[in-house]
Amino acid sequence: MRQTYPFSAIVGQERMKRALILNAINPQIGGVLIRGERGTAKSTAARALAALLPELEVVQACRFNCDPHRPDLFCDECRERLQVSGPLPVAYLNTPFVDLPVSATEDRVVGT
Repeated sequence: MRQTYPFSAIVGQERMKRALILNAINPQIGGVLIRGERGTAKSTAARALAALLPELEVVQACRFNCDPHRPDLFCDECRERLQVSGPLPVAYLNTPFVDLPVSATEDRVVGT
């Protein structure tokens, strides 16, 4: 398991840290583009913040990680399970951190 550097231990980079925190508070901001020289803690800060985020509540055994509080958005499998067996069990997942190569394109990430 990879050890995550603590967010509070990152010295300097105040604008980057503030932008990450504000985006965590209000995801409607739409993300943060972090750029800079190699070795300036860009990835370290993003991973450290992801480790601070709360766990996600998902429907247990759902391959799409449906939100148990939004049955109107359930995948077909969860809708079927809900009709057959009633309320679905909940599981908790750590907030994922996704590493993408610089060359990643939107169609490669989300499909067409």
